[in-house]
Amino acid sequence: MPINPEQTFELLFDFISNFTRIVSDFSEAEKLKTLEFYVVLYIGLKGPQKMTNLAKKFSTTKSNITNIVDSLEKKGYVERIRSNKDRRVILISLISKGEKVFEETLKNFKIMFNDFMSKVSKKTLKLFQRVL
Repeated sequence: MPINPEQTFELLFDFISNFTRIVSDFSEAEKLKTLEFYVVLYIGLKGPQKMTNLAKKFSTTKSNITNIVDSLEKKGYVERIRSNKDRRVILISLISKGEKVFEETLKNFKIMFNDFMSKVSKKTLKLFQRVL
């Protein structure tokens, strides 16, 4: 069965749109700018990060990621901590407010994912798996 790009795009678009709708229902995440939200999610998934890693991951400059982290720190989502291995290295880590956003987003994603999986046909699921 050939992969239909339009159907695949529509499926992914619907999935992402539903995720965005669910996330925006969570008031704490709603307070964040898009890139701030992605930084919180990335740190939640991957653990504490160096500024250079974040800048590379989000294809932005170190000065821009510094501004984003400054904003997240001021709002109480992250903190800067020194590495135990090398005191020159500063890692960006989630604190309780950032962890709450990450956990709530993960919880909402699981709900949405389970709903999606219950509605999608096996044929569409196979198509989705082939694309990924």
